[in-house]
Order: sequence, then C-alpha cells, then structure tokens
Amino acid sequence: MPPYGDMFHKGEVLLTYFQDKPGFFIRVENVERDRKKGWWRMTFLILAIPLQTLTWILDDDQMRGSDFTMGGQPMRVKRVAAPDTTFPQVEKEDVQENSKGRVVSMFDDE
Repeated sequence: MPPYGDMFHKGEVLLTYFQDKPGFFIRVENVERDRKKGWWRMTFLILAIPLQTLTWILDDDQMRGSDFTMGGQPMRVKRVAAPDTTFPQVEKEDVQENSKGRVVSMFDDE
C-alpha cells in the first residue's frame, strides 16, 4: 500500500490501468469525502476526445494507488510524473556564427 497521506489531489494527472495495462489519462477535478467513512468521491476529466467527466467512489487505499475491480475487472490509478523539460546548457564553443544568425549544433563534431 502507498504511504498514508499520499492521496490523489485536485489538478493531478493520473493514468488508469485496466487489466494491468495502461488505459487512459485523467485529471482530478474534485475529491470529496463520501458519506461512508474511509471512502472518497473522485471526479475526473478523461483526457481524450470527446472530453467527459466521471465520478468514482474509491476507498482510502485505492485513493493512494492500490488495485481495485470494476465489474470484476482489475483496475488501478497511478500518478504520472511529467517528463523533464529542462534544456541542457549550450557551451559557447558549440555556437557557430552565421550571417543569417546563430546556429547551435545538436550533434557532436565527431
């Protein structure tokens, strides 16, 4: 079980798994307590065309990424880490002067 306190939060992007295979991405739109203790209502936006929202009722463990079933089929929801979007630093010797502007080589000069 994932650590306590590591529940999904509004605005997070998650990946759903169906039968242990990636299914579709979702963005959490709302999380609120269900009337039943230890359960949560998670409303999310399916990031596909056409856009649609759904609400699932999940327990504490499922809200932290534990497996569950829907209609007897195994499901899981997992956080998605955004890829690194930082660019490497360009060294001055990698920049070539050109009459039309500066050209930065994407490849080594081998």
